[in-house]
Amino acid sequence: MTKEQLFIQLTEALSDERLFFGHGVFDAQDEAMMVLMHVLNQSVEGILSSGEQEISSEVIMAAQQLITRRLHELKPMAYIIGEVSFAGLVFKSDERALVPRSPIAELILNKFQSWFNIEQVKTSLDLCTGSGCIGIALAKYNPHIQVDVSDISQEAIELAQTNIDLHLCNDNVRAIQSDLFENLTSRYDLIVTNPPYVSESEYQELPQEYKKEPKLGLTTPQDGLQIPVQIMLQAPMHLNDRGYLFLEVGYTDELLDDAFPAIDFEWVDFENGGEGVCVLSKEQLISYSGEFEKFLSKGKIL
Repeated sequence: MTKEQLFIQLTEALSDERLFFGHGVFDAQDEAMMVLMHVLNQSVEGILSSGEQEISSEVIMAAQQLITRRLHELKPMAYIIGEVSFAGLVFKSDERALVPRSPIAELILNKFQSWFNIEQVKTSLDLCTGSGCIGIALAKYNPHIQVDVSDISQEAIELAQTNIDLHLCNDNVRAIQSDLFENLTSRYDLIVTNPPYVSESEYQELPQEYKKEPKLGLTTPQDGLQIPVQIMLQAPMHLNDRGYLFLEVGYTDELLDDAFPAIDFEWVDFENGGEGVCVLSKEQLISYSGEFEKFLSKGKIL
């Protein structure tokens, strides 16, 4: 069997209607390529340029075993193979944190060029970091920035530290266990965050793959808005002057707009797909703080 023939076979098997794609891959073809990259230890370019090459029965069996597990367990493939690509880098991935995925990767690769000169950013925080992928990618492409990555989950922080070690970023990335800003004392030029933004009712309707991820990283009260609004309220105290917050709320973006009709949120327009990331300056966050306090008071959380 050639690489191309195995790719076709894997794609057909992954086209099963029970499967959902959205954890670092777009569709069955994308996930089939992910499996091939893993079992062959090759890049996409390397596989595509050698599609007619015969492969061993051991490689075929290894790939088929991964597909069998995927169909049986309904886990994201990233958890099964233990790694996933994000912003052009490979990260360790397991059930301690959400599978790395965020359109913020495009902002990192574009160096946030529509908003500021990245060379002037000296400190950054990746809040609700999970695996550490956003903060580590930011640090890898901008080694002059000192980055803190934080999460409420100690297990997630341990995974983030594994990824920090993997990418040799200990000199400019620090992992901190913290419930939002509770254990954070620094001020930052840039805060990026992909926090929980799924309501309980929405969570119950999600595909099974999401149920394999830690629920703590997905859900929050008040229709999925409580934690995002808490972040917007508290962020100014941890931002330097002229600092920015980039907040991802995914498909909850319309709910956020509806909850704050007086606020004209600036939503990032992505070229490579993705939505639901807004950007706010420190000054804007301070001016809107009354609105945020009023919203959170309805949920009795301040």
